[in-house]
Amino acid sequence: MSYAPVLAAAFVLWPLMGLLGAQGYTPLLGLAALPALALARPKWPPAVYAIPAFLFVVWVVIGEAWSPVSTGLVSGSLLEGNFAVKASSLRIFLTAVFALLAVGGALRIAEGGAQITTRVMLGAFAAQGLILAITVIFSGPLLRMVYGTDPNELNSGIQNLGRNANAFALVLPILIAYLSARPQFFWKPVVAFLVVTSLLIFARLDAQSPMIGLVFMMAAIGLVQAMPKLGFRVLFTSLGAYVAAAPMLIGTTLKLLEAYNIHLPGSFQSRAWAWHVVIGKISERPVTGHGISASKTWNETYASYPEWLAHLTDEWQYYPVVPGHPHNMALQIWAETGMIGAVLVAFSLVLLGFRLPAPGQMRADVRYAIAGVTGVALSVFSFAYNMWNEAFWSSVALAAIAIILLAKRRRESL
Repeated sequence: MSYAPVLAAAFVLWPLMGLLGAQGYTPLLGLAALPALALARPKWPPAVYAIPAFLFVVWVVIGEAWSPVSTGLVSGSLLEGNFAVKASSLRIFLTAVFALLAVGGALRIAEGGAQITTRVMLGAFAAQGLILAITVIFSGPLLRMVYGTDPNELNSGIQNLGRNANAFALVLPILIAYLSARPQFFWKPVVAFLVVTSLLIFARLDAQSPMIGLVFMMAAIGLVQAMPKLGFRVLFTSLGAYVAAAPMLIGTTLKLLEAYNIHLPGSFQSRAWAWHVVIGKISERPVTGHGISASKTWNETYASYPEWLAHLTDEWQYYPVVPGHPHNMALQIWAETGMIGAVLVAFSLVLLGFRLPAPGQMRADVRYAIAGVTGVALSVFSFAYNMWNEAFWSSVALAAIAIILLAKRRRESL
């Protein structure tokens, strides 16, 4: 039995995960990964770029020992039905294992062995986009029907829409790449319509990460198109350098903004202030970091920073400057896993760039998909989620699997 139908079944459920607020991507990855042990048997050891990434995850688990928020690995009992994985590090570890199994299994699928699976997958992505468009256009009545009129519940519904937008943005480049590479001219206006419509949907939601992600997507695609030999090496080495030098790069940018008295709009300025605080925390424990999820304990409010509060209304004085996490994963890696964690992540990214074939040696749809998904992921990585959001990393792993399946299609079946 082939592993491809298992992945097809998983991607059928992809749009449903978006309706659940994207929190279902982790169990979806697990369901897709476990059959790989029997049906695909991924090679061991894994690819060289996966080794430092997995060592990073191990380091994160070790860091649980000095995390100020650690309360143990698990709670409850399976027999009593209240079992839960409490430790973020353990959840990340399981996500990494599932990702290795599923990606390794997908790589073992024979060339041309994912024809139907890829059609199902692309159809699921299109269905998610359609569902997202409908829910955004009719968000008012739909949210009230599902969540009632309680403001807190409505806010939860809006956040779920935002998470769904992020998940769709992550696979949107795969749809765009597939359609762009088709030879018929009439698909080009379809691609343009898809990009513009997606941008309007993200704008209506005020979903900043996917909007910026579309810009990063086009920039990354342009890079690999302009550099057919070294495009991926330049792209992923730049990402590795960004992670390795994040405190210096972001800190210098913030100082320049202050020197020229530039005040950023809305939530971007609040992010900048949070990054100021986090960079200060990094300097306290630069080598090992403060431990996973330590940023949850940094509760300094704007009352401690009167020069920032002067730009805000009085009620902000009670609001924490770092709202649970920095909204920048590169800085969070440094703050919570230190230089050791940052170097491991950076090294993994560089190795990935050198492991991938030159863009010019790939089909157009595959190289566009790799570059586009990387661009969108960079945006979410830089502006949105907690670093330890296993649902996001599960969706990234599933997007990587989707690219592998796309590559497994025969050229004549584009």
